[in-house]
Amino acid sequence: MMAGGRTCSSPAWSPDGKTIAFTTDRGPGTDFTTLRFGNMRVALYHLNSGSIELLNHMDRGKNINPVWAPDGKSLAFVSDRTGISNIFMYDLTDGNIYQLSDVYTGVSGITPFSPCLSWAHKADRLAFTYYQDGDYDVYALDNPRSLRRHPYQEPAKPLVFSLLTPPSRDTAATPATVVAVTPPERPNEATSIYRSAAGLRSSAATPPTADSSRADSNAVSVRSLLDSATLALPDTSEFTIRPYRTRFTTDFVAQPTVGYTRNNFGRGIFGGTAISLSDMLGDRVVQLGGGLNGRLSEAQVFANYINLSQRLNWGMGLSQSPLYFYIPSAVSVVGTPGVPGDTSVVFSTRIRRLVVRDVFATAYYPFSRFSRVELGFHFVGLGDAILEQQQFYDRTGAYLNVLNQQTIGRPSIGYVAPTLALVNDDALFGFVGPFAGSRSRLQIAPAIGGWKFVGGTADLRKYLFARPFTLAVRTLLYGRVGRDANQFPVFLGNTDLIRGYTAWSLINHECVAQVSNVAPLFGLPASGTTGCSALDQLIGSRVAVANVELRFPLTRTLTLGFLPIGLPPIEGAIFYDVGIAWQNGSQLETRPSACDPARDCRTPLQSWGGSIRANLLGFLILRFDYTRPLDRSYNRPYWTVSLGPTF
Repeated sequence: MMAGGRTCSSPAWSPDGKTIAFTTDRGPGTDFTTLRFGNMRVALYHLNSGSIELLNHMDRGKNINPVWAPDGKSLAFVSDRTGISNIFMYDLTDGNIYQLSDVYTGVSGITPFSPCLSWAHKADRLAFTYYQDGDYDVYALDNPRSLRRHPYQEPAKPLVFSLLTPPSRDTAATPATVVAVTPPERPNEATSIYRSAAGLRSSAATPPTADSSRADSNAVSVRSLLDSATLALPDTSEFTIRPYRTRFTTDFVAQPTVGYTRNNFGRGIFGGTAISLSDMLGDRVVQLGGGLNGRLSEAQVFANYINLSQRLNWGMGLSQSPLYFYIPSAVSVVGTPGVPGDTSVVFSTRIRRLVVRDVFATAYYPFSRFSRVELGFHFVGLGDAILEQQQFYDRTGAYLNVLNQQTIGRPSIGYVAPTLALVNDDALFGFVGPFAGSRSRLQIAPAIGGWKFVGGTADLRKYLFARPFTLAVRTLLYGRVGRDANQFPVFLGNTDLIRGYTAWSLINHECVAQVSNVAPLFGLPASGTTGCSALDQLIGSRVAVANVELRFPLTRTLTLGFLPIGLPPIEGAIFYDVGIAWQNGSQLETRPSACDPARDCRTPLQSWGGSIRANLLGFLILRFDYTRPLDRSYNRPYWTVSLGPTF
């Protein structure tokens, strides 16, 4: 039935099973050579002969959704031949059409071609969808054939003229020959238009004589080509013209989540959701989101309005986000809880919590499809606090199973931060990340107010594709300089920067070993105030990172044999990471042997390993990294699991 590329939809079997009624664009009005598409009509497919019969009286309007009467002698369908979609019936016995309904707002589904009609054979009841007052309601007609009256009479066809006469000119100054054009016998019949010295003529007109061909040539205009009833222009009477008004509708709603769990700092409740709304043209977007992962004071809130109607895109909004930074740990000697006269070594794990409240305005001006400049202005307020967890050890280094927690409040901070960035992005993305092209971002962001510093970012990425491999390279330099540069530290051990140096891995190995070594001394090391230098060297106000990955597909398609489920491709990678973090006053060296023990010395940290990435149904990227650190005393490889795309 689909031979020839014609549309076939809404099939309906006849009660005797010998015929299928369907909606199609077959007919004289459709001509693929001129990209002309006729109106939708009802046709019958006879299974015995394999022939298709186009029903009569289907030349006007849209005729869709045929359904059979219980006796198989007539068809009900929806047609807008009167200007409004109503229910009609085609009698196969006499070949006439009868109008069964006369509604004002239309028998219609949600889309122009949605099914909206159903005929129950045993009950002889016709159900249909009726659009009224902005809602779609279902109504029913008992014995609909009883509504048949007189056969529907088509209105007289309007006269069709072919207006191919060229634009008017001063005939006295330049005489021209007007060629008479005969319209085709059928208005929907395809015609060709030719240009000659005398002007435009259709293929049905007689070519001009030799004398007339010497007349002044008339230029072909788009207006004269379009001003013709034979060019299959849409019927503008079907359009409803109204002033455009911005009305927001929902684009998507993230699945809400809610739950409860406990961790070492007393947080338990978690959950959140997000919603995005836009207008019909997508020029204006509203985004709202919220999340909770612990205390209410640490909730994530986001509200944003974006205007994309002009080349200069702009937006404004507000947000609240908690940020956590691992700050240098501390070792101290105190009295053992519950044991008078005894002393213990306390290892304090401290996390700095900054609740960032931001009111912002941004603007984006694209130079091309791939590059743009960004300008932003942020009013930032920071709620500052220290979350401290104290673990007690005896003089031999054994853990005493005593745990204290406390929150130490600090003064709030406010500042203003303008930002300027130049962005280029022509990367092509696959299922789990980019595989070809390049990306870059150069940004400067000074802060003025309670904090004073200047932040900068230089992020350069290149993806070299040689099927099926991709060589991905990234260099990143990020940092702050100024009076308060050290107030906003960065943790280099994040798996998005360098892998193999995660905080809890260091705490469970190098940091525990350092506590055991200093415990018998009942005091702090003379050279510093930190209890874990291996962890502190990953914290700084500036970081420099380089990453190299060789990416390749592990599976192209994966289908479960016992379930009809196909999983997206899974990507593998071999990687090498190197990076360094430092701050004001740090000594930078290429190897630890060159460091001054009395100074805060920083050296590059390296790691390598393999990775597996998978796209979980388009919602998130799941990454498994098997990493061997090269600059740790504990250099055994281990697994980490991360969520989110790679660089």
